[in-house]
Amino acid sequence: MTNKAISGLLAAMAAALAIAAGVCWGGIEVQAEGNGAVSIGSATISGENVIVTAVTSDNPASDDGKYYLFAEKVYQTGPAGAPVAQAPIAPNVSFNFPLERKTVSCHLYDKFQVAVLQGGAFVPVTGSRYITNPEAVCGWSIPRKNDGKKGLILDGAKIGNGNNEAPTLGVQQAAYNINLEDVIGGNGQVVYEYNGKTYYYDSSYLSQYDHCARTCTQQGMGVTMVLLNPWRQGEEFMISPYSRAGLGKAEYYMMNTSEDQGLENLEAVVSYLAYRYNGQNGFGQVDNWVIANEVNAKNAWNHTDVSDLMTYARLYANELRVCYTAIKSRNANAYVCCSVDQNWTHTHNASYFSARSFLEAMNACICAEGNIDWALAQHPYNYPMTWTSFWTPKDAKAASMIQHNINSPYISMENIEQLTDYMCQPAMLNTKGAVRPILLTEVGYSSNQGEEAQAAAIVYAYQRAATNRYINMIVFNRQTDIETEVSQGLPVGLTRQDGSRKLAFEYYQQMNGANAGEYIQRAAAYMGIGDWAAAMNAR
Repeated sequence: MTNKAISGLLAAMAAALAIAAGVCWGGIEVQAEGNGAVSIGSATISGENVIVTAVTSDNPASDDGKYYLFAEKVYQTGPAGAPVAQAPIAPNVSFNFPLERKTVSCHLYDKFQVAVLQGGAFVPVTGSRYITNPEAVCGWSIPRKNDGKKGLILDGAKIGNGNNEAPTLGVQQAAYNINLEDVIGGNGQVVYEYNGKTYYYDSSYLSQYDHCARTCTQQGMGVTMVLLNPWRQGEEFMISPYSRAGLGKAEYYMMNTSEDQGLENLEAVVSYLAYRYNGQNGFGQVDNWVIANEVNAKNAWNHTDVSDLMTYARLYANELRVCYTAIKSRNANAYVCCSVDQNWTHTHNASYFSARSFLEAMNACICAEGNIDWALAQHPYNYPMTWTSFWTPKDAKAASMIQHNINSPYISMENIEQLTDYMCQPAMLNTKGAVRPILLTEVGYSSNQGEEAQAAAIVYAYQRAATNRYINMIVFNRQTDIETEVSQGLPVGLTRQDGSRKLAFEYYQQMNGANAGEYIQRAAAYMGIGDWAAAMNAR
């Protein structure tokens, strides 16, 4: 089958799932069609068993009057193999069967579908449904570190070893990246038994991540880890087959949930990382896991070779769900986040989807197969990113990009309330009817327009987050300038590459303490804001 044919099939599947579930997508209520007479109500773990319920409004034709429940891998499109359970056709049906945890037959990551025998063949009569409570196998989890919203992307060279710059700055939330391919293979000195198979991980890379997570935890910070999927020679199985034509063209790639080897390795490595950093093993505590980076910018940060929005959203929804299941089964209190950038309704070339259209499509795919409590990680950079003084827009185009309405082309800290208002809509709420956690995991301001402009922008951005109850944290990019960003006009660090401090260092340090009022006044005066409270657009 060609890539074009595969993309078309995936798109059709995603649309069919949305239709079957009657979910709201793009503001349009999609009604069930087809026979629509049988639906799966839930798939949950209870003890060591899985319970799947189904409801019938009109009995489907059947050779033998029975329903058959099939367990399918993420990438399968219909019933395969032998059914895991069966029951007589009735208005309300419950299937109960073993989870088979810690074996090669484990159903933790499977999706379930009901079929009937018609003419001697199994014919599906429902859509697919995943287990929605993987945290049920976790047991007790350590409480989250929710001591404040003030975050920073840390300089690895300044973590611990006698360097106390982060505690001096009063960092409450630290962010760091993990490359999955760094962990897989390597020296193979860390042995992990998972679901009946043995995996070997690199102890040298893990020790680096240990140092970061452990030190930040000991210094009282919450930790956010971004899981990234670069290409490594010999580890192509970690890359989605829909991404491999682009190997060598991007920084990071879609994770592989479409083949057994890639899927099983993804399940295992993410489960292991969540276990290692669950706060109970001496390696530190990670509260938030971000699954890939700015995924609506698909060509750059989560590369695939597909161009259809629903096809792409379906692939990422699978990636997010697999990681969610792996993480929540190891740390019930962790947040598992989808990451988007500041391009809210604007797409400037074919390599981008707008963040809003992507979120709507991805959410439809998730809800169609069993809603889960994913969280949102967003990056509210200015437009353009190099223009710090947003209170004086660079030009008319820049001014038009940031609007105080839901159709704004960009979401920055200047109109961040539009993002949180959007996430308050009923269609975007979590399984408990609450607003999903919103983490601003990356935003930065260049010092090229002057150190005072950078410092004022940081105070403003932090106060906007502090006065919005739906925002869990704001993580500034970054502790120390790095050459690649400096060369792009983005010296966003609080310190220069030589370690000397910018004015932003002082403002960041003081903006939430006893002297916060003084620094707010300085920022307001510099920016020309007369009514600071009104400018916050508090929520």
